Amino acid sequence: MKLMHPRKRIRRRRLAIRQDRILTLANAISISRIIMAFPLVWSLENGHLYTTLTLIVLIVLSDLVDGYVARKADEITNFGKLIDPIADKVCLMVVIVYLLFNYGTLFFIYLILLTFRDVLLIVIGSYLINRKGDVFQSIRSGKWFIGMSALMMLLYVMDLPQWGIWVYGISMVLFFVSTVQYFTRYYAIFKSLPEL
Repeated sequence: MKLMHPRKRIRRRRLAIRQDRILTLANAISISRIIMAFPLVWSLENGHLYTTLTLIVLIVLSDLVDGYVARKADEITNFGKLIDPIADKVCLMVVIVYLLFNYGTLFFIYLILLTFRDVLLIVIGSYLINRKGDVFQSIRSGKWFIGMSALMMLLYVMDLPQWGIWVYGISMVLFFVSTVQYFTRYYAIFKSLPEL
C-alpha cells in the first residue's frame, strides 16, 4: 500500500475543510442576492421602475460575480453550490409572481413548469447528496436559462412585451435543454451508485 506524503495529506485535509466552509466572500455575495429580493418586492409593488431595474441589474451581476470570486479565491464550497441556485430562484420567483398578476397565462405556465422541475431536481439532488456526500454545481445551460429569464423579465417590467416574448421563447428553449442535461447527469450518477 502506497503511503501519502504528510504534506499532501495536510493539503488534502485543508481542501476538504475549505470545501465545507460557509463564511466566504462568494457565499456572502450569493446571500446578498436573497436579501435584495426584499427591496425588489417593495419596488415592484410600488411601481418604482428605476429602483426595480437597478436591483435586477445588481442581482444579475451578483450571480455572475459570486462564481468568479469562488473560482479565483479557491472558495468553491458545498454551501455555495446550494445557496447559489436557491438565491437565483428566490429572486426569480419574486418577479414571476409580480408578472403573473400583470400578464397572466404566460407566466402561470412558466411558474408551473419551473416549480415542477425544481422540486424534482431538489428531491433527486438531496437523495444523491445523502448517498454520495457531495453537492452538484449548476450546469452552464441552467445559468444561461437564468440569465435569459432575467432579461425577459426585465423587458416585461419595462413594459416592452413585444421584445419580451422573443426572449421568453429563448428562455423556454434553454429551460428544456437544461432540464434534459440535469436529468441526464443525475441518471448517469444513479447508474454509478453502488446497490444498497
